[in-house]
Amino acid sequence: MHPRNLYNKPPDFADLARRYPPLRPHVFINHTGSSTINFQNLPAQKCLTEALLQLDYGLSLTLPDDRLCPPVPNRLNYVLWLQDIVKFTCSSSTIRGLDIGTGASAIYPLLACSIEHTWNFVATDIDERSVQFAKQNISQNSMDSRIVVERVQADGPILQSLHTSLMEFDFTMCNPPFYSSAEDISRSAEFKEFGPNAVCSGAEVEMITPGGETNFVARIFSESLRLRTKCRWYTSMLGKMSSISVLVSLFREHSVDNYAITEFVQGQTRRWAIGWSFQDARLPDTLARISNPTLQSIMPSRNTFHYAFPGARSADILSSALRNILTLINGITVASSATPAIHNHSSTMLVHARSNTWSRAARRGRLPETVCADQGLPVLRCSVECREQSSYTSSDNACELLFTWVEGKDRLIFESFASHVSRKITSTLQEFGDVI
Repeated sequence: MHPRNLYNKPPDFADLARRYPPLRPHVFINHTGSSTINFQNLPAQKCLTEALLQLDYGLSLTLPDDRLCPPVPNRLNYVLWLQDIVKFTCSSSTIRGLDIGTGASAIYPLLACSIEHTWNFVATDIDERSVQFAKQNISQNSMDSRIVVERVQADGPILQSLHTSLMEFDFTMCNPPFYSSAEDISRSAEFKEFGPNAVCSGAEVEMITPGGETNFVARIFSESLRLRTKCRWYTSMLGKMSSISVLVSLFREHSVDNYAITEFVQGQTRRWAIGWSFQDARLPDTLARISNPTLQSIMPSRNTFHYAFPGARSADILSSALRNILTLINGITVASSATPAIHNHSSTMLVHARSNTWSRAARRGRLPETVCADQGLPVLRCSVECREQSSYTSSDNACELLFTWVEGKDRLIFESFASHVSRKITSTLQEFGDVI
């Protein structure tokens, strides 16, 4: 679960019922003495969704019985991941997103816009009934000026709004139909040891698509190859871990190396999300990679490198050595990060390089300086965080540098810069120790 998710701890259903009286008839005490609801009961599940959205986000929803009832904690995970992506890669004052298959609830745009007041959405769906309810839900929450609902054709482009809009988008999001047929749904249910955790009210149009979710997201990727930088990040939720490897194979086939994989775990429910970009802004490993051992061979390359320096007895000593080394590298500018440090005893510097001047070949004049085609852009932007390792005791301190690739086309330039700086710091610490 995302660390900022309000529902990291199970809700207190008795307290919810007290604050949202319509939920009271559905709350009971289970065999452990805890208050809960029957998640197999659709009215109870709908009432819980309405309660959480009303109490925590001030949103009012009208949910039809014959369309999906969205679980709020699961949907919130996806929104928070996108919020992180936007924070790290988008500098616009106004953010524009596309929600593909918004559903009757329009849960993603409504939830996102209630959290981020500078976000705007185009929300699409192929189902007329869902479109009408989505419009109603957006209107009753006074979001008409920020969320536009469009009906698109099932046999037309999935990214129709991107094809026709004159504006660029910051991200797309999608919770695609997971299944390829009714038989696929039945097989999935059979594989679940204890059966589904909650009742599903989804209509066939929300649950089934030819080829299942893999084919659906592959179609989005195919369209994105033509649209490219019309959108910063293309993303989608996935219900099957097996879909990830198929999609990563497509990325690699088309030389798309800027992608991200994450995992959402909510109770016994596990979902994944995948994103890709044709722009140069990069994500830190905390957003782009997960530790699932089954998926390690298809994870994107690391954008965050850790270098430990046992010889540096404090972050201040290591930071001083770092500044001295950076001063000696031609063609770079260094600034202190305005973002508050995540860890105690840490500091972060932002490095911009307009050309590669540090590699051995460049220093010997054998390598023409690699300068960005757009003279206003650097060939490398990265952050360097200097911090004390928390795993060491105060009597045996060690420090580390975290190099995070922020922007650039050439991974080798980032890797060579991090390696060069680390080698120079090691030499400096060995020669001078604490006298820096």
